[in-house]
Amino acid sequence: MSAPWDAAGRAVWAERLSGPNLKRLVLGLAIGATGGFIFHLLGVPLAWMLGALFFNMFATVAGAPADVPIWLRMIFLSVVGLFLGESFSAADAESLSRWPATLAMAVAYVPVGAAVCYVMFRALSRMDRATSLLISMPGGLTAIAMFAGEAGSDERRVALYHSLRVALVVVAAPVVAFGWLGLAQPEHAPENPAGLVAGLDLALLIGLALPLIWLFRRMNLPVPYLMGPLIASAALRFPGVIDGGLPGWLVEAALVVTGSSIGTRFRGVPLRFFAETALWTLAGTVLLMVVSVGFAGFATWALGIDLFAALLAFAPGGVAEMSLIAISIDADPAFVATHHLTRIFAVLFSLPLLSGLIRRLIREDRRARGFPRE
Repeated sequence: MSAPWDAAGRAVWAERLSGPNLKRLVLGLAIGATGGFIFHLLGVPLAWMLGALFFNMFATVAGAPADVPIWLRMIFLSVVGLFLGESFSAADAESLSRWPATLAMAVAYVPVGAAVCYVMFRALSRMDRATSLLISMPGGLTAIAMFAGEAGSDERRVALYHSLRVALVVVAAPVVAFGWLGLAQPEHAPENPAGLVAGLDLALLIGLALPLIWLFRRMNLPVPYLMGPLIASAALRFPGVIDGGLPGWLVEAALVVTGSSIGTRFRGVPLRFFAETALWTLAGTVLLMVVSVGFAGFATWALGIDLFAALLAFAPGGVAEMSLIAISIDADPAFVATHHLTRIFAVLFSLPLLSGLIRRLIREDRRARGFPRE
């Protein structure tokens, strides 16, 4: 892999920041910031993320050449990791003692959620068995989409479904919490009581986070750009090596970038295909959210976990999106992030186990349609 500033690295960055790409990036961020500001004026919960998401989604499906690329999302994902490290340092022993039980529930959530959705898709849709199984998995968007392509399944539908699922859960989580369950809407998380992190401490944080990101990428671990800074921040804060936090406005910036990144994923998707997949995504996401409410309710009843934190922890959204929501409204971000990482690991570890089954289903379905695999 090329170093960031060797000839190959410079060529990559020159392409990323070229005129056409930079124009698409600026347009995507401008649309996102405008949407976030309008939603903020309307008093919508999580306005900066949801506004950026919706405005970019509708704009790109309509043909706007907006794009917020993955590399910018990764930069802000690292910022989210540093914020999460602050919340880990505040986790108390009593709270941590309840985590093993709920982490086991996060693992159990994967087969339960997948089974419920698979039964629904097979009963009501015309999708083949392999595609139905792959889109039923509650997490692991990138890995599942890549696996679908390698296995010969409908990669485009699988990728679009999971992208839409993440977007819908970002919308559904606050609606379920503040609307359906009637929970009080909390304020934004307060600034770190120790003030802003000092320059030397910040350099130490970055100096530890960067090699961890490199290591986790080499190990092919999920979300290395979040896990590296998270572990670096927590490791330095637990023993009191550093204190102080990042400025709160970075959370809002991360919300805009994350929402815009989700919204611009749908650039170039045909409207009819988008609408058809969106209907099935809505049905599957509603089912998964019902399962999530059941798991969250049980965790609250049996273990005394805060209901909103439990709902975010078991919601079938992305780890970055759910963690950002937890950070922005101070809903136990450490608990939420750890449970999402556990769920993602459970999904990824299940894929090799399902590999043979999925490939067999694809062969059988093609043979049944009269098109045996070559």
